[in-house]
Formats: sequence, structure tokens, C-alpha cells
Amino acid sequence: MHSDSLLEYVLVNFRWVFVVFFLLPCTVMGKVWATFEKNLWSRRRLTGLDHEKKVKNIQCEVRHRNVYAPNRVMCTARPSWRSMTLADMTYKKCMFNINVHLDEMISIDSHNQTVRVEPSITMGQLIPILIQSGWTVPVALDMEDLTIGGLVMGIGLESSSFKFGLFHKTCTRYELITADGDLIICSKSENPDVFESIPFSHGTLGFLTAVDIRLMPAKKYVRLQYRPISSLENIQSSLISETLDTENNDFVELLIYSKNEAVLMTGQMTDGDQSTKNINEIGRFYKPWFFKHVESFLLSQKNAEEYIPLQDYYFRHNNSLFWEIQDIIPFGNHPVFRYLLGWIMPAKVALLKLTQTDTIKRLYDEHHFIDDFILPISCLKKSVEKFHEHLNIYPIWVCPAVLNPSHGLVHSHASVDSMYIDIGLYGEPNVSNYNSGIAKDLELFVLKLKGFKMMYIGTHLNMHEFKKMFNHCLYQRVRMQLNCEYNFPEVYDKVNKKVRR
Repeated sequence: MHSDSLLEYVLVNFRWVFVVFFLLPCTVMGKVWATFEKNLWSRRRLTGLDHEKKVKNIQCEVRHRNVYAPNRVMCTARPSWRSMTLADMTYKKCMFNINVHLDEMISIDSHNQTVRVEPSITMGQLIPILIQSGWTVPVALDMEDLTIGGLVMGIGLESSSFKFGLFHKTCTRYELITADGDLIICSKSENPDVFESIPFSHGTLGFLTAVDIRLMPAKKYVRLQYRPISSLENIQSSLISETLDTENNDFVELLIYSKNEAVLMTGQMTDGDQSTKNINEIGRFYKPWFFKHVESFLLSQKNAEEYIPLQDYYFRHNNSLFWEIQDIIPFGNHPVFRYLLGWIMPAKVALLKLTQTDTIKRLYDEHHFIDDFILPISCLKKSVEKFHEHLNIYPIWVCPAVLNPSHGLVHSHASVDSMYIDIGLYGEPNVSNYNSGIAKDLELFVLKLKGFKMMYIGTHLNMHEFKKMFNHCLYQRVRMQLNCEYNFPEVYDKVNKKVRR
């Protein structure tokens, strides 16, 4: 057996060995570096001068391309392995890559309750700084490595989205470098059409250089209540009922563990008091994975309540990458492993991608499914039945989010605000007839229900179907206004399966 073949055999059959003894130590080094960067940042004054210098460098690169390579459309030079998506963005190989390294906080405006950040700053960098300053953002995503730019240019939602909508709805201002190298400001009052078109545009209107996000006062805990529910009818009706209670609920989330069993979680931000008990610091490295902790309430069939520190709650799914890490390290939730090595979990997705062989990728594509579908909340029962028949993947993540009527690419199909749900499916299908062609059928199923899909993994839809799912009218007008043709690709050119594998 050749050495390459032997290495691939080991990586496929004993990948946990490689992850535990190589990737996790590399992850530790990354965490040490991140801590150093955080301490360095905290000593700097927030003048924004460095930001302006970096923006000017990007403008110079764009104008250089316009002179010397005008026939090649532009994209960022950020390598695909650094993104959270498992797909390889092959389109970058034939485009003109612009270096857009912008990953710092610029300023906090306490008076107007906004924070200005560069697009490559991650949730894991931003949230601790904000909480230490007494603030938080209305929609805080649960994975530390997700970037603000990715949440704006793609889609971001969380358990507070039933109140606040998708992440971009909490943004008040964007800075954008256009195809001509100009810097423009976009808000509801300045360049409003561009402002409305930027979300989900995947960098096809220009290079995002800064984002202003609304702030709200942070509290110490989330009082989280767990309620086991049986039968899809009860699951759907209970979820709808809790999303209507915006006065008492700040967070609503549902984990479905089988076709007819789920745990509904509702939370409220609170400072607690001296008598507050039952505090669960789930962010501690030795704590069980959150989805396993939630499952314990299903097994006991008891309602429960506990207080979780705010930052721990935000990143509750981070250590287990929802439940994806159990397929890589099957014993990762064992108490012995958690106490000995839990402090260096999880392995960085970027490192997992960087060390992924063609064999692993092929097997992953053939035997693994990962995607998020956004559907009207009234379609929960029908959707779970469909996904059970064709995938039978559990747990299923369900997160409600209000969508607003607008002219943007992603919007409510009704004339008023409408409640949707994100259905997250991550794992190995447990059906005998699974094949990769099922993915296209499921996308068409979602399209028929007037839903959407996230594009981090790509789409099997053709251009016509894609434009039925996402409203391109205003987007196309803005592309003409900003001179994007021949300078930036269209969204479909960056998310179809031919270029995102």
C-alpha cells in the first residue's frame, strides 16, 4: 500500500486520532494567538485611523485591477478553508482576488447604542468585548467563528430572531467599496436601495468594509426553561404559541430528537438576584454537550428551569459544533474525555477543511447531509415529515425568525411580517435509499412552500429556480447602478454547486 493510500485510510477510518493528536493541539495554538490579539486590541484606542488606512489599501487594489485586469471579475482573497462552510469555493481560482483583511472593532457608540465593526471580526471576538462593556447585540450567533460579514452577506439568525428578525435587520449602516474603487455609505436614509440589497448578496455588489450594529443592554443570565413535547401537532402549535409571546420570551428554540419527540426552550435575559439558584455554566469545558444536556429533559419527561450565563448561552452549540463533532470524535462527550481534553474543544472547522483529503470529501458528500432551510412556521409538521422520509437525521435544529416584507433578496412573501423557521439538518442520513440527488428534490420542496435555503453549502437549483426563490428585481437594478456587470459575479455564480463543492 502506497504511503498516500495508507494516510487516506487512516484519515477516513481513524480520523479521530488525527483530530485529537494533531488538530486539537493546533487549535490550542490558535486560541493562544486569539487571546494575545484580544489583549492587544484592548490596549488600543478606538480611533478608526487604522481602519481608514486599510480601506484605502483595498481601494488601491481595486483600481489597480481596473487598469491591469479589467476582464476578470473580483472576489475577496480569503481562502475557502478559512470560512465556516465545508464547501470548497472553486470560483476564486478564476477571479481576481482582492485582499480584504478587516477583522477589528472600530468603535462603540454608547449614545446611539451602536457598534461599528469590520466584517471579518467573529462572534467569538465581538461578544466577550461587548458583554464586558455592558452591551450585547439583538441577534448573537451561536458559533464563535462566524464573521459579521458572513452573516450580512449570507444569512444569520438565532433564537432571538423571532423578535428581531435575521441578523442584517439589526444592522443600521454599511460601508462598501464599489467596482470603481469608491467608498459609499449605505443606510435606510443614504443609498437605501443599496442598503436593502446588500444582505445575501455574497459580495457581488462590492467589498463590505464596515458594519454598524444596534446594541442593547446585556444582562447576566438567561433564565432558560425546557419543555419536552410529544407529537408533531403539539410541537408545531407549542412553537407558534411561544413565538407570539414576545413580552415574556427573549429566546425561543426547538430541538427535535425523533419524528414525534422534541424539547422546546424559551429564555429570558435577567440579572437574577442574590437568591438565584440552579446556575448552570454550560460554557465550562467539562460540561456535557448542550444538545445532550437538553436531551436529558426529554428522557426524564420533566419540565425544568435553570440560569445560564449570557455568553455561555450564546455559544451553547459551539463546543460540539451543534452535533457534528460526534461523527468525528464519537467519544467526545464521555466524561473522561471532557475532563481531560474538553478544554481544547472544538477543533477548528478551518483546520478540518484544510486537512481534508479528496477521499474524505467524496465520502462526506456521499454519506453526509448538512443544510438549513427557512420555511413558514405553519409548514413545520409537513417539513419534518418530508425530511424524516428522505433523510431521517436527528436531532433537528428549529429556530423561529420573523421575516419582513421588502424588496431584498430574502423577504416575507406576505404583505406583513411573517414568522418562519430555520430547520437545520446536520448529520448522516439514516435511510436505505439516500443519494445525493435527494438534495435537489428537497430544495424544490422548499421552493414550492415559498421558503428559502442558506447557501453556505451551495445550491442544486438552476438559475431560473434560484431567481424564483430569491427576488432579484431590486438587486439587478442596484448592480446596474454600481457598475457591477463585468466587475463582480452574480450571486448564483458564487453559490451554485458547480463552483461550491
